[in-house]
Amino acid sequence: MRTKFILSMCLGLLWLAVSVFFAVGWAQELSCLFPAVYVWWVIIGIALLPGLLMSTMFFSNLLHQKLKKYPDTQEDTTIIMCAHNEEQTISQSIRAIANQQYRGHIRLIVVDNASTDHTKQVVLSLQEIPFQNGSLEYAYCGQLGKANALNTGLALVCTPYLITVDADTTLEKTAVQSIMNHLVSCGSACVAGNLLVQNTKSSLIARMQIYDYLLSIAAIKRFQGSYGSTLVAQGAFSAYQTEAVRSIGGWQRVLGEDIVLTYQLIYRGLPSSYEPGAVGYTTVPETLKGLYHQRKRWAIGMLEGLRTVPPWKHRTLFSRYFTFVNLSILYLDLSFVFGFVPGVILALLGYPFFVGVLTLFTAAVCILLHSVMYLYQKKLQIPFENSISGFVCFLLFFQTIQSTAALHGYLIRLTHRKTEW
Repeated sequence: MRTKFILSMCLGLLWLAVSVFFAVGWAQELSCLFPAVYVWWVIIGIALLPGLLMSTMFFSNLLHQKLKKYPDTQEDTTIIMCAHNEEQTISQSIRAIANQQYRGHIRLIVVDNASTDHTKQVVLSLQEIPFQNGSLEYAYCGQLGKANALNTGLALVCTPYLITVDADTTLEKTAVQSIMNHLVSCGSACVAGNLLVQNTKSSLIARMQIYDYLLSIAAIKRFQGSYGSTLVAQGAFSAYQTEAVRSIGGWQRVLGEDIVLTYQLIYRGLPSSYEPGAVGYTTVPETLKGLYHQRKRWAIGMLEGLRTVPPWKHRTLFSRYFTFVNLSILYLDLSFVFGFVPGVILALLGYPFFVGVLTLFTAAVCILLHSVMYLYQKKLQIPFENSISGFVCFLLFFQTIQSTAALHGYLIRLTHRKTEW
């Protein structure tokens, strides 16, 4: 594992060395028009550092192309599904769990987090449907907040393993078997599932996110999971060792409760991994405003994780590296918004100062990474939607939305302003 990591880093550094060779002349030319500090700040932020990070991830994922298979487990497990006003989606999510092809027993606990709609009635009506070797229970948590609902469910768990599934997430029939096989066989404290977009036909904004989940998020989780350091076992679909979660007091009452929990587990020296074969389809925001608010919340959650366990406090080389990468994302988002975006505008006006050959080379590396990741997901033989318009919008506009929302989130967190979602 360490050998592949070092080899990936060396290949990434080789890419960086070649890039720096070309960047020196570029920077000297631009320094005649702009302050040298700003020139290098932009070049490092939009070309050199992104290229290093993406090429290292690309080479690592190539070295970990082989799909791992694990023996089928029959361990009983508990699924915690938290719901707040989810009457429109929860039926489909529960039915998907009822139809799981799993060898062990599944105890599904739906925790109603102070819903004011008909969520309770929907859940109770579904207790009559046949479960494939499982059961459905209803619980109530009157204190608003997902962490409160999760901890209410945790108190009811009596199995050595548990899974969290959002009330707007639908699992593939073998998802529980796949994620539990990985969790039991590898001894990880938590395993993140492979999330894809469910509501692909609802809007262009939703279709654009197909490729964020399918390519970007999945590639990052594969990279981190290859070294037992997946930094986010997302609450929408992940599996955990029950005692590991209880040993750190469950979920904290923060916006990024799943991020903070994962950081705490890794800090204790417990591996966190990723299972690409465990597929769930989640409902994503359908409007620009909804997407913006979601990514703002994710940015706040990332800072909460970094504050809980700073990079220099992590115990392994791998988790330190990945958390330092997360810390560098603040700089990358700043560089993108205040370097790349103005560079594109200038280029469109006929002044290609910052968006030139080297940035196009970085874009080529990004497209190569996406292409390899797409083929990998296809190899899993899992159904997912494609959209040409969604892919084009993803390439052209998604990072601008993501980085702008993230900067807003950083500002909120760093100024300790109150946030409401």
